[in-house]
Amino acid sequence: MKKLLSIRICTLPERADKLARLRRILQPQIAGFESVEVMHHEGGREIPTGIKRNQLIENCNGEYFCFIDDDDVIADTYVQDIVLALSSNPDVVTFNGWMTTNGTHRVDFVIKLGEKYEARDDKYYRWPNHLTVMRKELVRDVKFEPVWMAEDYRWSKQIHDLGLLKTEVHIEKELYHYDFISKK
Repeated sequence: MKKLLSIRICTLPERADKLARLRRILQPQIAGFESVEVMHHEGGREIPTGIKRNQLIENCNGEYFCFIDDDDVIADTYVQDIVLALSSNPDVVTFNGWMTTNGTHRVDFVIKLGEKYEARDDKYYRWPNHLTVMRKELVRDVKFEPVWMAEDYRWSKQIHDLGLLKTEVHIEKELYHYDFISKK
């Protein structure tokens, strides 16, 4: 059945607690939206993250898709804000958030169409990436590399360099918290 939004999650069997926490956050948010689906890929460490991401995109029933990493946290209004933004049919929905490193040292980030991939003014600025909501038909031919790390940067750089995304709705709210763990 065709959906509006497919939310995709890469995980590992040993991270079941993190996946369960994320699903507890997502469940009440998607309860009112039949047009939103959530799927995770729980393959083991022998399957590169890039391959998992490609498989999750291939199995999207949504016109749009995004990824949420299993160990990240989203705002309580994440789904509602995104579905509202999709009503204007943009190529991409972007937003703000923050990251920490090993649970400390907060740095805000802005993901927005037309941004450079850089740090300035004590913030990180990024072009649209796997965390943002993209129209599937525009980026489906761009594949994640079959690697375990940094596949997301390389994928988003290809999309950026090809200029595939033209229209945007930017949500000027902090919708996403990413905790970078330096020793995985």
